[in-house]
Amino acid sequence: MTSGEAMVVSDEAREPNNAKILVVVEDDPDVQFLVEAIFAMDPRFTVTAVAASAEEALEAPPTSEPGIIVLDHGLAGPLPGLAAAPMLKERAPQAKIIMFTAHAALQARADQEPAIDAFLLKTESDRLLPLAQELTGLGPPS
Repeated sequence: MTSGEAMVVSDEAREPNNAKILVVVEDDPDVQFLVEAIFAMDPRFTVTAVAASAEEALEAPPTSEPGIIVLDHGLAGPLPGLAAAPMLKERAPQAKIIMFTAHAALQARADQEPAIDAFLLKTESDRLLPLAQELTGLGPPS
């Protein structure tokens, strides 16, 4: 994510009935594409940034306030998603963080991390959009 990809969100975009900003922190290009395709099904979500590592996501200027952060655990770079979650939440306190990973064994640790709002296995990708809609209070599209 480059500084040019950060986006300032107006107050009206933060309202529950308007678009929610989405940040994807995932190192696998195929999964990045999958997440973007899933959220493209609901025009109320806008993917504004994709980062391959936690460090890349954390280096971006803190000017955007995402509604949802989809965060993998096994990322490019030394900082894993579970360790990055509190730092991301500190930068975007209103964001809902979904740990979206293939590592089922992490669920107990993720459940103990207050910065993580939900845990979802990549094998359950069909539940990603409904979960994000629920966490943001948007509900299904009308």
